Amino acid sequence: MEWSLETFLLANTILILASILQMATGVSIGMIIVPFLAMISYTLVPVPVVFASLTLTVMMAYQGREHIDMKNVPQVSVGMFLGILVAVYLLKNIHFEYLGLVFGLLILVSVFISLKVKSFKLGRSLNYTGGFMAGLIGAMAAVGGQILALVFQNHSLASIKATLAVLYTFFTFAMLGIFYMFDEFSYGQMISGFYMMPGFIIGVLIAPFFVKYFNPKYAKTVVLGMATFGALVLIGKSFI
Repeated sequence: MEWSLETFLLANTILILASILQMATGVSIGMIIVPFLAMISYTLVPVPVVFASLTLTVMMAYQGREHIDMKNVPQVSVGMFLGILVAVYLLKNIHFEYLGLVFGLLILVSVFISLKVKSFKLGRSLNYTGGFMAGLIGAMAAVGGQILALVFQNHSLASIKATLAVLYTFFTFAMLGIFYMFDEFSYGQMISGFYMMPGFIIGVLIAPFFVKYFNPKYAKTVVLGMATFGALVLIGKSFI
């Protein structure tokens, strides 16, 4: 896509607001940013926005390295890798005009999981299955983080943040590498990712000034409502 000052400001404003909401609610921002970025251009999802978030995930993983759940990370990572491979195949065989429908439906699935699934018990089968679904949905629509958050929800907050950060980092490198091998990661997508990095960085830096004003009881509802609205708009556009 062609970047203009207006597009740059709009995309990064979305990322700033979404980053603040994630810091306040803990809800994966993929559900928020994907529908609204896709309204700007489908080419911003999933590769550029995943690439843009790489710097932050590396920093978070390094800062919380002592709290990483290394027992379950390898199995989840294998599942994610397989999910990414399936996602590449699906994306190469989906017509461009149906991407809005696919993104919208995957976002609605993530919203449903957030509302209905309350607890998981970690184990071999869950690690592989959860990792596969996170890799599949994450590679197709950048909304796999919510599944990983549910898988590790019984961990301490420090462990959740650190473990998810290292998994996001692995996911990003694996996804970009696989997409590059299949000619699905271009120079233009990388440039788009660089253009969106400021939004993530600014959002995290200024979030502490706003988080104290959020009531978690209502903030999560607002986030999921925004995600649902964006998903329905994308689905509607697919039929117009």
